[in-house]
Amino acid sequence: MYVTVNLSSRKTGEIKCFLERFYQRELDMDEGVEQWIYIYKKPLEAIEMISTVIDNNDQHKIKVCVQVDRCDVHSVTYENYNDIIKALLYLYYKEEGLYEEST
Repeated sequence: MYVTVNLSSRKTGEIKCFLERFYQRELDMDEGVEQWIYIYKKPLEAIEMISTVIDNNDQHKIKVCVQVDRCDVHSVTYENYNDIIKALLYLYYKEEGLYEEST
């Protein structure tokens, strides 16, 4: 399973500024980047990125979308991000065989 995270912003330098704070280092990235896409092979790392974007949305005006494998793309908002994170955790633990359904 992999999770594709897509960040987008029309504000010049917004994505670069956010990512430099997130990774705590300077990035070789053009200031004019309006979209950043990363494919996470570990869903837990994607959750960290998604949570950070949403938690800091008052400082950075960035939209975030996620896609699991080749399924539908979902826009993540403050209202739905807990549900999306729960779904990613469920899929991860189910795939790893760590989730058992109760009968």
